[in-house]
Amino acid sequence: VQIRATHVRGSTTLSGSVTLVGDTTAPTFPTAPGVQVRTGTVSSTAVPVTVTWKAADNTALGKVMATAPSSATFGPTVTSWATSAKPGASDLFALKAYDVAGNTGGASVYRTPNIIQETSTTRTGTWTHKSSTSYLGGYSYGSSSAGASISWTFTGRSVAWIVSRASTSGQAYIYVDGTKVTTVDLKSSTTLYRQAIWTKTWSSSAKHTLKIVVVGTSGRPAITTDGIATIG
Repeated sequence: VQIRATHVRGSTTLSGSVTLVGDTTAPTFPTAPGVQVRTGTVSSTAVPVTVTWKAADNTALGKVMATAPSSATFGPTVTSWATSAKPGASDLFALKAYDVAGNTGGASVYRTPNIIQETSTTRTGTWTHKSSTSYLGGYSYGSSSAGASISWTFTGRSVAWIVSRASTSGQAYIYVDGTKVTTVDLKSSTTLYRQAIWTKTWSSSAKHTLKIVVVGTSGRPAITTDGIATIG
């Protein structure tokens, strides 16, 4: 497109040219939204989660907006969102992508976060039932016995182990489906409750077993477990 200005005496001036592109193609989501638990503070009403995605456009992506479970706006290169979800219900996670021409495309997924406490576990060794309003559901389990274990069997695609942390807290071995995957240290300079300290995510939902084994750390053997959070 160019503009020509004509003087009353007949002289003309031509502007520089501008190219216009007619774009009617909506953005897409080559990678659909995914939801996984993340580390952070857990409550009876909020499980920390990360939503991931990949949006694309044939010309130029402008932005991505989250519309559920809450609202947020992201730049075109952002591919993750740290938020939270209500446990015990199927939550909608919805995104809308905008290109620079104003076309939009959406993608969404339903996921169910859950908190599973120690009543649904298999325990070996010595464990103590501890009551406090600081714990999820008002209670937790603790052990200072090296080799004591606690196990959850669940069906899901993501899991987080929830603990209490203090300066006297010890270490624990983590086993997933019978294989030792890591050692976690619960020690913290400040006392912290309901902490998702470790997470693992799979590509699809399946049955898994998470086992925690007390290391019996010298001078600070005690650990306190406050359940697990899962994404179904």
